[in-house]
Amino acid sequence: MSKPKILLIEDDLDLAELTLLYLTQQGFDLTHSESAQAVANLPADLNFDLIICDIMLPDTDGFSLFAELQARYQCMIIFMTALDGQQEQIKGLELGASDYIVKPVNPELLVARIKANLRKFPGEAAPQAVTLHDFTIDHTHQLLTIGDRPQKVTTQEFDLLWIFAQHPGKVLSREYLFEQYVGRPYDGLDRAIDLKISRLRKKIDSYQIAGLTIKTVHGQGYLFNYQPQTADKG
Repeated sequence: MSKPKILLIEDDLDLAELTLLYLTQQGFDLTHSESAQAVANLPADLNFDLIICDIMLPDTDGFSLFAELQARYQCMIIFMTALDGQQEQIKGLELGASDYIVKPVNPELLVARIKANLRKFPGEAAPQAVTLHDFTIDHTHQLLTIGDRPQKVTTQEFDLLWIFAQHPGKVLSREYLFEQYVGRPYDGLDRAIDLKISRLRKKIDSYQIAGLTIKTVHGQGYLFNYQPQTADKG
């Protein structure tokens, strides 16, 4: 399995060196740039699974650089910065950042946050549609079709089903589903995700499509699967 490729954009060279050393030891493939110009000078054929970007850079700010990074690399972007104000964090997340980490950060926590974000879209690029037999969920157009028939779903139902559809036949924990759906760590108490799954299950049941299920796996989480039932051939 190839190592996840990460671009670190950080102008504090001492911090960058320590971060590069630790993340490399943890199994990541790191590239470092100290400025927006250094990023612009990177080879055109380089691709990354995730970008960690400082906000206070010598030739621009990370917020201004965000759109360019997103267009060029089409991967997840995490802001890692000493700016700890609420408005800066809101701005970064509303721009589309996958996460906002305030420095200084414990190295082990940084690795955990990186891994959590990489789990959102395993592989080199985020999928835009998932097809299982005649079930297709199209994230780009927010469209669900089963057997070439569009199915009505609310935006919230679609977002939750999208998470499930990327992991068919796999048990997803409440913690994982909460983090992916809500966008923040699970506190161990909130049961809102269970209610949303219950509503989604009722919607799926209303389709009356044999083999399309969301099952509760007690003590572990939830399992989504679609195995169309076909008539036995004599």
